[in-house]
Amino acid sequence: MIAAAGHGRLLWYLTRGSGMVALVLLTASVVLGVVEVKRWSTDRWPRFVTAALHKNVSLLAVVFLGLHVATSVVDGFAPIGWLDAVVPFRSGYRPLWLGLGAIAVDLLIALVVTSLLRVRIGYRAWKVVHWTAYACWPIAVLHGLGTGSDTRLGLVLAVNLVCLAAVVAAVWWRLADAWTSRVTRPGATVAAVVASVAVPVAIVGFLLAGPLQPGWARRAGTPSSILNSAPATATVSSGASTPASNTPAPSSSDAFAGAFSDTLSGTLVQSAGGTTVTIDGALSGSAPGHLRVVLEGRPATGGGVELSTSSAAIGPASTPDRYTGSVTSLTGDRLVLGLSDGRSRIGVTVQLEAGAANHVTGTVQGGASAGRGSGDD
Repeated sequence: MIAAAGHGRLLWYLTRGSGMVALVLLTASVVLGVVEVKRWSTDRWPRFVTAALHKNVSLLAVVFLGLHVATSVVDGFAPIGWLDAVVPFRSGYRPLWLGLGAIAVDLLIALVVTSLLRVRIGYRAWKVVHWTAYACWPIAVLHGLGTGSDTRLGLVLAVNLVCLAAVVAAVWWRLADAWTSRVTRPGATVAAVVASVAVPVAIVGFLLAGPLQPGWARRAGTPSSILNSAPATATVSSGASTPASNTPAPSSSDAFAGAFSDTLSGTLVQSAGGTTVTIDGALSGSAPGHLRVVLEGRPATGGGVELSTSSAAIGPASTPDRYTGSVTSLTGDRLVLGLSDGRSRIGVTVQLEAGAANHVTGTVQGGASAGRGSGDD
């Protein structure tokens, strides 16, 4: 029904995207490193190809890591400074999980520097430092899961699990080959087997107990200034801005201030040029009222609109624009809204169901929001 291609927060999306790409490239580097250590090759795939690919993938991972760090600092949403990227646990924003990211950065810097000085420092010293890549990878994974605001998204979870499975498979393949070749050191083999089981179990256990649970943003160490912050303006369909402070303060009887679940019944209208989609309807349930969402962009292939800007409002019938904001995530017929009344923020999820003609129905669920973007709480 609706298609989206982002809505303008370039730095925010660059931070998240470059972080995910860096993780994928780091995973590929670790897997290629395992293959290179095994000295695997075929007639069509000689060893020098693996070595060259491993080197280039590693360098590309460093490039995307640099982009990830730079956009995180420049974005300014979270209080992250340049020193926070290299000095662990000094940041006021999710200090433990951001600190793990700083450790991963430091380890990668050490790998790059020693690789450049390999001739001067000698092969043995270089190899000792190079083994830290195996520690860098799980630290980077935990950093992404603990700090990232999209951990609960299906695609992000899938990428993390695929990366985890790829490294585990590479390690087990290496261990199986060493065992069948009888080229093993019992102590090292046992340690590798234990680590290959313990690390993924620990990561999955942490994921289930932490980032996938409600309220993670607060428990992860997000400053209260961010948890309680509200956008200064709310974008409306005309492109103008309405100060959030002009909206009424919530009353003690405001049903939208707490968790609510409603049924939506209304209209979905696309403009003649296909550049605007407007969803407008009544809410019935635990928080009766009104919802309006405006999506603006360009016509998308197959219908809908590729999103460039948006506005949203929800509230009781007496003040339907009590909470205003924009769409923070759009996947198929599912919209996630970030809204504020100037004092508090709420997150709202809208699941649409197409009806006859322009009629639309669906479910609307919401509650207090702890952070920015989908999955941030």
